[in-house]
Amino acid sequence: MPEKSRIVTLMRSPEISNPAALSAVIVAGSGGAASTTTAFGLSTALRLGTGCEVSVVDTTSDGGNLLARTAAGTVAQSQRLRQFEDTMAVTSAGAVVFGAGEEGSLGDPALIDELLAARGSARVYDAGSAFRSPRLTRLIDSGPPLVVTAPARAEPLARLRAALKWLAATYGQDFLSETVVVLSHQAPKPMVDVSGVREALESRTAGVVEIPFDPVLARPGVLDHTRISRATFEAWTDVLDIIGRFAPVSEEKENLA
Repeated sequence: MPEKSRIVTLMRSPEISNPAALSAVIVAGSGGAASTTTAFGLSTALRLGTGCEVSVVDTTSDGGNLLARTAAGTVAQSQRLRQFEDTMAVTSAGAVVFGAGEEGSLGDPALIDELLAARGSARVYDAGSAFRSPRLTRLIDSGPPLVVTAPARAEPLARLRAALKWLAATYGQDFLSETVVVLSHQAPKPMVDVSGVREALESRTAGVVEIPFDPVLARPGVLDHTRISRATFEAWTDVLDIIGRFAPVSEEKENLA
């Protein structure tokens, strides 16, 4: 089992100019698409790779399992927000988790984004399959990059194409140029050849990243980043590198431009 310090040493920093300003929305292009583990992975790679404060937020329409899968500890008093403290926790890497409440939704995702941005926190949203929900429209319209996840299997890949078609029809064809597609391998051996899918999507989207099979992600229970493979971390960091092309630059770099 790799030690936590060893994992941190092996990780490279994502290529993001101003990581604390990052906001990204993770949506599932089909059922069982690993949006929750992807949200955990991106928040973990960002937290460990940059040291910035990161919030990972459940914005599913009916309450997902983000809190159950990622809550490894309690939130420090200084990080608590009174209106959400009953559903807050921290991940094994120290990202702050905002889980769904008893009634499901936490509230307007766009308002939550403004609140967390004002606190200087990067934001990663697990929207699950609710990307068509009107609740997400204001958040998506505000401009955060979208990460669309799908399992590397035949039927989900067909649903992924339909999801991307809907996004282009709803937000405009140019919207896909800032959308990252994540293909998650959920079995030790590839179930389908995704090379054709990659070739087709790479010309229409910001990029396509494959997440290798990782048995830790496949197991139930709370996720522990110290047990996750280096290859998985590299893939998550590749996603962040692509998102970094569209993230806000720091004020210092703007002044130098």
